[in-house]
Amino acid sequence: MFNLKWTYQMLTATHFRSGLVILLFSFHLAHAQVDTVLNRYRQYLINTVAPENDPARMLATLTANYQWPDLNYADTARAFWQNLSHIRRVRDLALSWANPHSAFYLNENVKQSIHGGLGLWLKHRYKNANWWHNEIGVPLAMRDIIVLFEKQLSPAEREGALQVLAQYKLQKPGAGANLTWTADLGLHYGAFTGNEELMNTCRQLMIDEIHITTADGVQPDYSFHQHSARLQMYQYGAAFLKGNARIAWQLRETKWAYPPDKIKLLVDFALDGWQWMARGIYTVPGTIDRSCSRRDALSNADLRDLLPYLSQLDPEKSGEFTHMLFRQNDSGTALIGFRYYPYSDFSVYQQKDFGFFLKTISLRTLETESINSENLKGQLLNSGDGYTIRNGKEYFNLMPNWDWDLLPGLTSFRGANKIIRKQFAGSVSDSVSGLTSMDYGLGDNKGRAFNARKSWFCHAGLVVCLVVETDSNKNEENIFTAIDQSRWQGDVLVNNQKSPLKEGHHTFNKLRWLHHSGIGYIFLDPAVLTLDLKKVTGSWKSINASETDQPVHDDLFVPVLMHQQKKNIGYVIAAGRSPNETRTLASNPNWKIIRNDKDCQAVSFADGTTMISFFSPGTLEFNKHKISVDQPCLILMKKGKLFLSNPMHDKRTVNIKYNQSNANITMPDNGYSIYVQQLVTSK
Repeated sequence: MFNLKWTYQMLTATHFRSGLVILLFSFHLAHAQVDTVLNRYRQYLINTVAPENDPARMLATLTANYQWPDLNYADTARAFWQNLSHIRRVRDLALSWANPHSAFYLNENVKQSIHGGLGLWLKHRYKNANWWHNEIGVPLAMRDIIVLFEKQLSPAEREGALQVLAQYKLQKPGAGANLTWTADLGLHYGAFTGNEELMNTCRQLMIDEIHITTADGVQPDYSFHQHSARLQMYQYGAAFLKGNARIAWQLRETKWAYPPDKIKLLVDFALDGWQWMARGIYTVPGTIDRSCSRRDALSNADLRDLLPYLSQLDPEKSGEFTHMLFRQNDSGTALIGFRYYPYSDFSVYQQKDFGFFLKTISLRTLETESINSENLKGQLLNSGDGYTIRNGKEYFNLMPNWDWDLLPGLTSFRGANKIIRKQFAGSVSDSVSGLTSMDYGLGDNKGRAFNARKSWFCHAGLVVCLVVETDSNKNEENIFTAIDQSRWQGDVLVNNQKSPLKEGHHTFNKLRWLHHSGIGYIFLDPAVLTLDLKKVTGSWKSINASETDQPVHDDLFVPVLMHQQKKNIGYVIAAGRSPNETRTLASNPNWKIIRNDKDCQAVSFADGTTMISFFSPGTLEFNKHKISVDQPCLILMKKGKLFLSNPMHDKRTVNIKYNQSNANITMPDNGYSIYVQQLVTSK
């Protein structure tokens, strides 16, 4: 660091009247700010980044030629490239060496291993066919090595490391997380090389990328897209949020500081998007697309290390970030409410004892991707799969052992592998309760197809799911709905059976309810259901070619509702209930199914709250009320208020007749809900 006080006194004593004073002072000040930026990043790494690999094990297994024997240095995998693991391990050693709280702090053996491991990379300059590794993955690790170990690098090592860092290529505006990664690398390369013009350019690229868009990036509803209209909240969205928040913290109070409006957007993205799409640190496959085939990916919502830095960026929101930290530590007050993200076809219902997460699809959003040999079995993801999370272990790392034809909440038939996207998909909500509906279709390679309409009614701690078949050209007795496919965690009880079910395959012909791990499932009619409680063995490689083929074992809970040629079925998820409470609720339901046909699905609850999905123009009579519409729409009536949304997401006006009132309402074309005051008044 520069001694600014001494420099300034020396200059003013000899050159007070000279323009050189200002020039030199500005020069030293700029360099001091560069030092600040780099020192802050070094401190950030030491405070927040734990080595991914055990330092003691890395030291013990490193060979005399500075290779790790478990890595294949001729690997060509495009996703999990083993050579990248080498440079990341060198980075981990640098973290352990530079951290004063580490047992390996300033350790001489670690120091020599860092020199050796770095030298191996600089000698071979490994490359991969996947550009991301060469231009982002490897430079990211190299940047950290330079920051943590720079004073120990020889001139040749430093020059070589900077050459590897310089492999980054700045992405074009609109590239979302990829731009953030590369501009971050460019900013630090500029800092290492004294290139302030490059730093200015990269800083501007990053702050320009912090904006609302309907291309790749933060959507108007605070969801995040990458690779077109795909929800990538905790993968590419994580790179965007974590990278920008950390960089904004590094640059604060320097001449490169982020503008206040950019800080606000990052904060809003964290509070209104990020924290709602997860239960604490745990999320569901629908938020991370193909990344669900990666080990530990369902805990990618973990933001605990970054929350103190977000609080420093916006002290006024520090209280909210503190509550968020408590929730991510599995304590504090739970989120309560319903959120719908229309740009991503994603719904969330958070309650004290559980969170329900639903990923639908429409003509506006895309099927999950399978690239770089990842997500090899996920063809049906995003097609109405719904997940109930209480403790976060329900689905975490369960993907290798899944039956991917039985995704949680999926209505399907064996052999289905194609999603038929349709226009009708949306939600209506008052932010506390909500209804989500979709027009739904699946097909297979033989030309068989199944079409249905599905709705989920979320209110009073319940999720009521209705399904109605519209048409099918296959054997209808083979149609099913997978109620769940989660980790088997504890006793499973059904109907009046007193003892828990044992491991095995169970079939029920007139099942009214079942209970598992604090969640009750109640069927609207006596159900034909198969239930598997089983031990399963699989491998990550079966769903991701870059992963290991080492066997992984788990226990599965798989209840499957057989439709048995019924045109309409339904069930209720009552989370946080004991078996006795589930039994009582099944005998005394506090909901009523008003309609469940191809034109309308509607439910009324005991407190008078009524939710209606009009797939077609029509009329509904309920609770001595009558409502008619001339356009498809979604309606929520609660406590004397009426909320309305347009599941078609286009420009249209609906005429609504409610009892003796009549109104023409222009519905939003973006899927948001509006309060219609013309028809009812608040009580």
